[in-house]
Amino acid sequence: MPLTRQQKEERVATTTQDLKEAESYVFMGYDGLNVTDMGELRTKLYEQGAHLRVLPKRLLRLVMRNIEQDFDPTTVEGQIAVAWGNDPVAPAKVLHEFAKKRATIMWLVAGAMGGAFLAKEQVIALAQLPGKQELRGQLVGVIAGPMRGLVVTLSGVQRNFVYALKAVADKKAA
Repeated sequence: MPLTRQQKEERVATTTQDLKEAESYVFMGYDGLNVTDMGELRTKLYEQGAHLRVLPKRLLRLVMRNIEQDFDPTTVEGQIAVAWGNDPVAPAKVLHEFAKKRATIMWLVAGAMGGAFLAKEQVIALAQLPGKQELRGQLVGVIAGPMRGLVVTLSGVQRNFVYALKAVADKKAA
């Protein structure tokens, strides 16, 4: 059943608001993606705090005008969807991993991060960056490294002192 004008206006307004509030968003083209795959993709995005919306190209073009992006979705082959989230890397990473296994029916098109438009190659590069949680883990490792080294060094002094005492005790016993 076709959408009414009011439904179209609501979808354009909600999508515009969602993309304005998002840290990043990525456009994917697809042709032949079945309902099961689409459900699996939505689940993976949701687990990462991201969302996916499929809109007709005409409506998505209106959304792009509303958020002042120079991207015309009507030039893309096949159907198009947009994924967005508050983690700058998560939507690109999930879509890129998902598209690797389905290269013939799904592909990355473009995206944006922090208001700056990203070409397909830039979106792929973004997808290959570590996520927020991975970066936090690396940061904790970097911060903990010097402290760990200090603990090992200090315990080494105590250990060597004990070895020296044992050597002295062994020498006196002999």
